[in-house]
Amino acid sequence: MLYFDKHYAGWRIAVWHVTEDINELLAMLPDEDLVRNEAEERFQSLGRILEWTAVRVLLFKMLERQVPIAYDDDGAPHLPEYENLDISISHTHDYVAVALSEVGKVGIDVEQIGPKVARVKSRFVREDERADNVIDMLLHWSAKETAFKVLHCTKVDFLKHFYIPPFTQQEEGNFLLHETRTDDEQTIPIAYKVFADFVLTYAHILP
Repeated sequence: MLYFDKHYAGWRIAVWHVTEDINELLAMLPDEDLVRNEAEERFQSLGRILEWTAVRVLLFKMLERQVPIAYDDDGAPHLPEYENLDISISHTHDYVAVALSEVGKVGIDVEQIGPKVARVKSRFVREDERADNVIDMLLHWSAKETAFKVLHCTKVDFLKHFYIPPFTQQEEGNFLLHETRTDDEQTIPIAYKVFADFVLTYAHILP
């Protein structure tokens, strides 16, 4: 079911909560056989098939039209039938998210809340950053994933190239991320929202 949907001028983000089984999801699409066949060719895991299908259902709800999603060599998605639309996709346990933009680049990420992130904190939280609890850590990880997607760059080092100044965590808000991966060395505003069982971050950069 559509769980979260937010519209901005020229761009939009949405999250789908996967409460349906595969047949219920497929029945929401005009050409369900196309998606079923492609998913079964790519994946053996039912979980991955559900995620794959839910993304396409969510995109169909957002565009009111079923369109194919293609992938670049680096795995970044794009819409061959909507070259003017930038797209970003994310998924975590039982949730998928899509961001679309008519102008500029978008990035989106969802991460399930859980203690595992603490074990790999040193891989993405710098010594001069502040992440003292699981939610803080997940927001740092998710924000850096979002920045990676919105920049459309390869060979990104989350410790070397991304820095998040300390911020006060709330249920919903914004913080900044400074990147040194590109020549522009941009400061990217990251929007976030903390839900009961996952965190969501997203960003939009104008050309």
